[in-house]
Amino acid sequence: MKRHLLTIPLLSLLAVAPAHAQQSSTGSVTTEARPTTVEDACIFVAKSMLMVKDLKIGVVQAFPELDPPGARLTYSTRMDSEPQDITDEIECQFERGAEPLQVTRFCMDVTCYAANSEEPEERRRFEEVRALMQRLK
Repeated sequence: MKRHLLTIPLLSLLAVAPAHAQQSSTGSVTTEARPTTVEDACIFVAKSMLMVKDLKIGVVQAFPELDPPGARLTYSTRMDSEPQDITDEIECQFERGAEPLQVTRFCMDVTCYAANSEEPEERRRFEEVRALMQRLK
């Protein structure tokens, strides 16, 4: 009995995959509404950094009256997390009086991201999140 192997050039598969990924991620981002509160904006930043659609949010502390306005919250990527297990943290700061809200700095765990971060990778992640926020309708 003869076996026939079907071969597909690997490069042709690699050429298709990134284009599809870019299409789907860009399409889903632009359909979201702009966050209007510092809490919602900080949740958007967390989802964008973690590249997830949903987060389970624990404790939220919002400070829209401070300069700069900001929020801190705990979150989990596991939707079945118990409240005591929601321990990952993010802190966000936004431009005062900017409409729509524009992030100026955010920290996840012990790493902070801002336009003036010393590490190029941290500056890059910050610019990516700002770009995603600007694409919102």
